[in-house]
Amino acid sequence: MTFDGTWKVDRSENYENFMEAMGVNVVKRKLAAHDNLKIKIKQNGKQFSVHESSVFRTIDINFTLNETLEYSLADGTELVGDWKLNGDIMEGEFTRKDNNKVLKTTRENCGG
Repeated sequence: MTFDGTWKVDRSENYENFMEAMGVNVVKRKLAAHDNLKIKIKQNGKQFSVHESSVFRTIDINFTLNETLEYSLADGTELVGDWKLNGDIMEGEFTRKDNNKVLKTTRENCGG
């Protein structure tokens, strides 16, 4: 399975509660709730090139599955972690550098 293509967020369940638990302040939570994030992914084996575009920023990220990645969120929060492929699902596990809270996220192609 390849993740090549342009993606947009389908849903973010309990996003505000999640951001609060992660330590994101109320102003940033309100702004993030209205983000229009679009992601372009190019995959070559285990190598990924990702172009993120939103109202907050545009950034290019390159990473390899199962290798440590340092990443900054749009609000400047720094994370360290990695992406793994579990069947057709990409699973990311990242730790905030400032408070050691763990962020787990998945990317899945659902009928596209």
